[in-house]
Amino acid sequence: MESIDVLPPEKIAFIAYNIGVYESVQKFGALITSGKITNDTDASKIAELLLESSSFYDAEMISSLINTMLHYTKKSIIERITPAQVVYVMSQLKASGVYLS
Repeated sequence: MESIDVLPPEKIAFIAYNIGVYESVQKFGALITSGKITNDTDASKIAELLLESSSFYDAEMISSLINTMLHYTKKSIIERITPAQVVYVMSQLKASGVYLS
């Protein structure tokens, strides 16, 4: 894995945001396809189910998803994300107390 010196704050925020999106999509998708969330499920039950569910994190997959999105974005100050940068941001999130399930 490559060395990470210092990432600019906007890149850290961008990666962290996309990790959150990835986690949300994965959790909601699993709960919907398993039938645990339906049109009749109330918000408090959905919140409970989300807290109880877990996600699978793969730095290579997350960086590939982000890079694909960046490829189709016209103007972006961020050009490319590496798996090492995703791992770095995930470790920083965990160190600051953000729970990644």
